[in-house]
Amino acid sequence: MRKSLEEKFTDIRIAAAGLLAAVLRFFYVYYTPAWRRQHDVIDFGAGEGQAAFIEYIHDGHLLIDFDPRERWGFFQPPLHHMLAALWIHIQEFAGIAYGEACEHVQLLTWVYSLVTLYFAYLIFRYFKLKGLPLMAAFMLTAVHPGFILMSGSINNDMLAVMLVVMTMYFGLVWYDDPCWKYTVILAFTIGLGMMAKTSASLIAPAIALVFIVRFIQGGTEGFVPYMKKFVVFGFICFPLALWSPVRNYILFGVPLNFTPEVGERITASLAARIFDIRCRIPYVSRITNGDPYDEFNMLLGMMKTSLFGDENFAYVMAEAGHSGFGALFMTAAGWILLLTGTVLAISALYTTVRVLVSGKYIDSPVIRLYLGAIYTVTLIMYVSFMIKAPYYSSMDFRYILYLIPLEALMLGMYIEKSGSLFRRMVWIMTGIFAVTTTALYVMLSRA
Repeated sequence: MRKSLEEKFTDIRIAAAGLLAAVLRFFYVYYTPAWRRQHDVIDFGAGEGQAAFIEYIHDGHLLIDFDPRERWGFFQPPLHHMLAALWIHIQEFAGIAYGEACEHVQLLTWVYSLVTLYFAYLIFRYFKLKGLPLMAAFMLTAVHPGFILMSGSINNDMLAVMLVVMTMYFGLVWYDDPCWKYTVILAFTIGLGMMAKTSASLIAPAIALVFIVRFIQGGTEGFVPYMKKFVVFGFICFPLALWSPVRNYILFGVPLNFTPEVGERITASLAARIFDIRCRIPYVSRITNGDPYDEFNMLLGMMKTSLFGDENFAYVMAEAGHSGFGALFMTAAGWILLLTGTVLAISALYTTVRVLVSGKYIDSPVIRLYLGAIYTVTLIMYVSFMIKAPYYSSMDFRYILYLIPLEALMLGMYIEKSGSLFRRMVWIMTGIFAVTTTALYVMLSRA
């Protein structure tokens, strides 16, 4: 079937947005050293942190032979670190110096971010988004600063996010066609996701839900075929997902849910973390940057870290000798991005609730339950983590970055059937958000 002129125009705009995402993320990787704006990484040669974990494997230690709590960053599941060590070896074989090869580990996370964008697009197309709603959903995912920042982050977050988004997509496809191929693919995406980061397990309840529903729908005739699939799924998934934490528990007594204390502890009360909404700057407030207080409001921390990480871009511009126009531009752009991002986040939350509770947008109640399970389990565990682990780093949005494609999907589905006023508002906010993000992260190269 031939595509209409509108569909061809949409394809061109999607391709342009995808190219913008690839170039913008690559440019960020190009100007960002492997030690800058990282999480639990420190730097190559530091002896601890996730960069040191990569070097440990690169140096021939396939498995840890000591209590991983003794060296910072070594408690993580090792999939990303193994891939990064292999990538460094491949580059060295090609004649690239070791130091330069370490810097190029960011190319891996850049690729992970683009694979994530591709599977987000497949999810949008699964729900038959088209035209401006498709473009809005794709553009939000393509230029979202969280993915730009994670493109250059050499820890295990981006790989885990990629595998979770892949699992989201294949969970949808499996429900439509519960064949052996998609059963095995799901086993690998979940298992490898947890081998990258244990928090990838947050999508498991949603997958279990569609498994149970299909099992019930299969009746007595489907009992044996589905049980065979579930047994094979378990034989593939569980060893991949659990071998590392189980090994650490058996050999070194590391608790299966071990999470170390990270950074400075928050002493503010829970009420203050909810209701204290001071926001004197668009970036995360830090006393070390000359600000009067450290940011501890959970909602503001979530919003700000999703857009800027934990760094004040105006401050770093001033430190780099651009205290005039550069710092002023970063402040102005930061406010615009925070305001438009907040409007879009509130809109996405509203539309997510509307889409999930109404059959107007998604006919299948099972699919609505599936998406709702992903969304609610993730948010409940994220908020619980912020409360139980009251550290500044626990507010970082990178832990739940895979919700961006899901919220973009809900926003796109809602505006496809909404009035022109709301649709126009979303499109204008998305345009301003995309332009400001591009300008800000290009300007950041001067810092």
